[in-house]
Amino acid sequence: MAWRACRAELTVLRRPLGLPEPGQDCGLDLVSLVETDLRNLGAVQAWMKIILSAPPSCAVEVESTTLSGKKEAWEKLLRNIEAAIIHRSAQRASFASLLVLSPWLGDSLHRDLYTAISDNHKSFRILGDLCASLPHLAAYQGFRVRAAALEESDLECFAMLRNYEAELRAIDEDRLEASLGRALDCEARLGWKYRIERERPELLFSQEELRVKVAGLAAADREMRILNRELLRGDVAADMLGNRRDWEDITRLTGARALRMREFIQRGMERGLMRLRPVWLMNPDVASRVLPLQPGLFDVVVYDEASQMPIEFAIPTLYRARLAVVSGDEKQMPPTNFFSSRIEDEAEPLDSSEDSMSEEFLAELAEAHWNQREIKDCPDLLQLAKAVLPVATLQIHYRSAYRELISFSNAAFYGGHLNVPVRHPESEILRIKPLEFIQVDGLYQDQMNVAEAECAVEYLAELWRNTGAEKPPSVGIVTFNSKQAELIEGCLEVRAETDGAFRNIYLRESIRVEGGEDRSLFVKNVENVQGDERDLILFSTTFERNAQGLFRRNFGALGQTGGERRLNVAITRARHKIVMMTSMPIGDISDFLDTRRAPTIPRDYLQAYLEYVRLLSAGDFGAGHRLLDRLKARMKTELSFGTPQAFGDGFNGIVARYIASLGLKATPVGEGDAFGLDFAIESPVTGLYAIGIECDSHRHPLLTHARAREIWRPSVLGRAI
Repeated sequence: MAWRACRAELTVLRRPLGLPEPGQDCGLDLVSLVETDLRNLGAVQAWMKIILSAPPSCAVEVESTTLSGKKEAWEKLLRNIEAAIIHRSAQRASFASLLVLSPWLGDSLHRDLYTAISDNHKSFRILGDLCASLPHLAAYQGFRVRAAALEESDLECFAMLRNYEAELRAIDEDRLEASLGRALDCEARLGWKYRIERERPELLFSQEELRVKVAGLAAADREMRILNRELLRGDVAADMLGNRRDWEDITRLTGARALRMREFIQRGMERGLMRLRPVWLMNPDVASRVLPLQPGLFDVVVYDEASQMPIEFAIPTLYRARLAVVSGDEKQMPPTNFFSSRIEDEAEPLDSSEDSMSEEFLAELAEAHWNQREIKDCPDLLQLAKAVLPVATLQIHYRSAYRELISFSNAAFYGGHLNVPVRHPESEILRIKPLEFIQVDGLYQDQMNVAEAECAVEYLAELWRNTGAEKPPSVGIVTFNSKQAELIEGCLEVRAETDGAFRNIYLRESIRVEGGEDRSLFVKNVENVQGDERDLILFSTTFERNAQGLFRRNFGALGQTGGERRLNVAITRARHKIVMMTSMPIGDISDFLDTRRAPTIPRDYLQAYLEYVRLLSAGDFGAGHRLLDRLKARMKTELSFGTPQAFGDGFNGIVARYIASLGLKATPVGEGDAFGLDFAIESPVTGLYAIGIECDSHRHPLLTHARAREIWRPSVLGRAI
C-alpha cells in the first residue's frame, strides 16, 4: 500500500511537468526515478536563473519562445542568453579595470573609454594610440619625474617646442638631443643678450656713435679743466685785497720797517693773501716757523713721503688743517738717522748670526704693530694715518720705461698689483738690457771696494763716449755705504783731471737741469736716494770678501731692520736702465734661493734681487719669472688690493688661430692689469710690439668709469709706447 501511495503522489507531481506516469510495477525503482527528476529540475532551475539574469530586452523573446513550445527555439534562445551574459560580465570587468586606471587617465580619454564600454563599441582605435606610444613610455615617465621639479618658465619652453614637433621629428633620433641642445643654448644666449641690451641700451651703439660720445666726453673733460683754472684765477674779488699802499707796507724786504716772514703772512692773510696764493709748498719745519698757529688755516694739507715723517714733525701742520691727506709708501724709507750710527764702524762683527737677524725681524714686527693707544709710539705719520683714516691705494706706475725695471718691486713688495703701461718683447729686452749685471770680483777693504769704483768710472766714461753729440742719459750712482760713495766721487775727480773729454761732459752733467728739475749726476749711498730719479742708475754693491777671504753678511743699511725698504727705494729710481756692479757671491748672501721658504729678512730680498738682475741680464726670462712668482705668492696674503682678473674665452682662441693663419705670432700680454691687451704682434722691422689687439672692453676695477676707460688709459698707452 505504501508504494502505491508514493507512486500516486509522484504521478500527480510529474503530470504538470509533462512527464510519463511511473509504471505499476516500479516499486523500489521509485527512489531512483525521484532522484533523476530532482537532478533534471535542478538543471532547469539553474537555466531559469540564467534566463532571469538576462537583459530585459530578452524578456519578449523568452515569452514568445516559451509560448511556441518548440525545442529548437529554446536552444537558440539559450545560446543567445549565454552570449549576452558573457558580454555583460565582460562589460562589468571593463568598468572595474577602467576604475583602477582612472587616476592615470586624462578626463577626455577616460570619458571616451567609458562611453565605448557603455555603448558596446570597440576601443581598438583609442587603445591603438596608446599601444603605439608604449615604446616611449619609459622616457615619458622619466620626464614626468623631472617635470615635477621644473618651473613654469621651463614648461612654457616645452610648450613652445610642441609647435615645432614636425621639424623635430624630421631630425634623426641619434642627433636629436645634440641638435636640440645647441638650439636651446643658442636661444638662451640670444635671450640673455636681448635682456642685457634692454637694460643697457648703450650696448647697441654703433662704432661711430661710440666714437662721437668718447670725443664729446674728452671735450667736456678739457672744458672742465679750463673752467677750473678760470675759476681759480677769477675767484679773487679786487675789493677784498685792500689797496696798493697796504701791500707796499707789508711786502717791504729791507729797512727798519721790513717784516719777518711770519708777520708778513699774518698781515697778508687779512688782505686776501690766501686767495691770491691758495697753494703753499713747504716742509713741516718751515711751516711751523712761518705760518700762524691758527686752527683750520688751510682747507687741505697734503703730506708727501709720509713714511719719512716722524709724528712730532707733523703735529703742527695737522693743527693748521681742516682736512689732511697723507701720502706715502710703507714699503719705502722710514724715518732714520742710520748713517750717524756706528754700523759702518770697523768694530762691527765679522758676521751677523741667524739669531741677530731673527731679533731684527722681531723688531720690525714690533714697529709694524705699534701700540695704537699711544701716538708717540707710532714710527711715522703714514702708520698713524693708516690706523685711523680711510685708505686708498695708488696702483699705477709711470716712471719705468721697461716693466722689467719695476717687476721685482711689484712682485716682492706690492703683490703684483701695480699697473705698468709699458711692455716689450723678450728679444728687445735682451738687446736693450734694461737690467745689466756686471760681475767685478773686487775686494772689500776699509769699508770700500776699489775695483767696483774704478769699474763704475770706466763704465760712465764709455757711456759718455758712445753717446757722441747726443745728450747722454742722466745718471745716478748708488752705493751700499757712504765711504764707497766718497771713493767713487774721488775717482771721478781723478779721471776728470786726466781726461779732457770726460771732464767736459762731467762738468756739464754735474749741473744738468731739465724742465726746471735737477737731473745732474749724483753719487749717493742707498740711504739718501729717495725722491731722486734718473735715466740710468748704476749700483756699486761694495761688499765682498776681504783680503782674508771672509765674506761679511752685514750689509750696512740694507742688512738692518727695514733694509728691504731701502732696497725698494734704490731699485725704483731708474727710468730706463739699471746697471748692477757687484763683487758679492750671490749664493752666500742668504739661504733664500736654496730653500723654498718665503723671504723674511732684508738680505733675503737683496739676494733675490741680485739673482733676478743676473737672470734677466743673461736672458733667462723663465727663471726670472719663476722667482717673481715665488715672491708674489707671499705678498698675496699680505696686501688687500682689489685683485685684477685675467679674462679670456673661446673668442680669444678664435682670434689667436686666425692671426696664426696669417703667419703672425700673437703674444698674450694680458697679465690682468689695467694696461693689458689680449694679444700683441711684434714688428719684424723694429722688434717692438707694433699692434695691440683687444677682443673685448677692459674690465679692470680701475677702468669702471668711462673717463678712465676711454680717455685716460688710451692717453697713457699712447705716451708709453
